[in-house]
Amino acid sequence: MRNKSVPLAFINSAFLQSIDADLGFLNLPFTITDALMAKPGVAEGVLALVRGYVEPRGLKVFALMRGADTIVIFKNRQVRTPDDMKALKIRVAGPGVYQDIVRSLGAAPVVFPAIEMGAALARGAMDGIITSPGGWGKNVADAPSASLVPGLLFYTYFLIADKAWFDALPSVEQKAFADSARVSVTEKWTEMQTDDARLVAELVSRGATYTVVPRDEAAAWRERTAGVTQDFAAKHPEVIRRLRAIVGAE
Repeated sequence: MRNKSVPLAFINSAFLQSIDADLGFLNLPFTITDALMAKPGVAEGVLALVRGYVEPRGLKVFALMRGADTIVIFKNRQVRTPDDMKALKIRVAGPGVYQDIVRSLGAAPVVFPAIEMGAALARGAMDGIITSPGGWGKNVADAPSASLVPGLLFYTYFLIADKAWFDALPSVEQKAFADSARVSVTEKWTEMQTDDARLVAELVSRGATYTVVPRDEAAAWRERTAGVTQDFAAKHPEVIRRLRAIVGAE
């Protein structure tokens, strides 16, 4: 996007940190959740916050997409407590806060693209892969076991265009594009959540193993990763203040 190779793309929020480190707030543990995004006005507020950072760089933000409440997939392992992650090599989708979360659990994060997940699993280069249910579906033969810690590491994507490219479109096309992005992406959050649940149920029906850490056991995960959020807030207090105002925390 920034070198003009393409005019439009869905960008994993991890990579927005390369534009401004403040945008790491999108990836903090137990921050972006399905429950939060169901609150009226929150999605629009988050979009507005991100626009304030991205658009001065010549990019235009149109939509916020639910990627996944991510899972960790393994060949023959499940996790229940943070200590179950200790000393494991775990794939993450992007740099920055994602890596910090994995390190806080005593594991070693490795960044590589989704297209390489199958090969890495097959040759045993990784102990586990953090991915979406869709990513699990593509690699379930090599990693038939998955574990979910709800809210631990949430994927979001932003539909972003080159501003000069968009501004050159006729006004009627600009409006049609913006409206379509809102309706077909941002407003599909709940539908995409349902699609993930349906896919997980299908994989389990075919013999895969799926473990969800119960809510009453999530406190240990929150405690172990709390330092990631505290360190980020100390370095980026203004964006945290703005986020809290959007979600009604202040």
